[in-house]
Amino acid sequence: MMIEKILGFLAGSMITIAQIVYLTNTIKRKIRPSVLSWMGWALLMGTSLISQVLGAGWQWSLTSLLLSAVGATTIAITAFCIRNFSLSASDWKFLVLGLGCIGIYFGSHDPWSTTIFAIIADGILGIPTIIKAYKDPVSERSMAWIFGVASQTIALVLCIGHSPLYVLFPLYLFLFNGTMVCLTRAVRKD
Repeated sequence: MMIEKILGFLAGSMITIAQIVYLTNTIKRKIRPSVLSWMGWALLMGTSLISQVLGAGWQWSLTSLLLSAVGATTIAITAFCIRNFSLSASDWKFLVLGLGCIGIYFGSHDPWSTTIFAIIADGILGIPTIIKAYKDPVSERSMAWIFGVASQTIALVLCIGHSPLYVLFPLYLFLFNGTMVCLTRAVRKD
């Protein structure tokens, strides 16, 4: 049990470092986050987290998901408070899907359907980021993606011997972050 706590803390620390990098760049005005996107992601991850804890209990692999939701909220609020954010009409879909995830949970009280919806919604919303990374790798190159892969690798190790429910989000985030690492480090000749 102590090793799970240590690994959970390590996984959480890595995702926290990734988000601090992003938050620092926001404060320095190097990037302008979409405030609705980050709030939508916070709602998707937070609702999935709560549904898993209520449905199956706490497991240390959830640490990185918890800190991801807190970090996404912090990024959105900070960007809004310092008035360094982007806001476009298409960003409302992030917030709507996040609220939809809450609706699915309240309607079903099923952590599986809530988590699967959250992952599918997040994946759909992540498509523009993947396309951007493919077309202009430098624009999305960040150590944050590498820290994300490391965090989710540890989270996946923590899932061994526990409910498969706990594997879903870390596996998805591992694949998404890994894709971003590959795309932003790739050298292509177009």
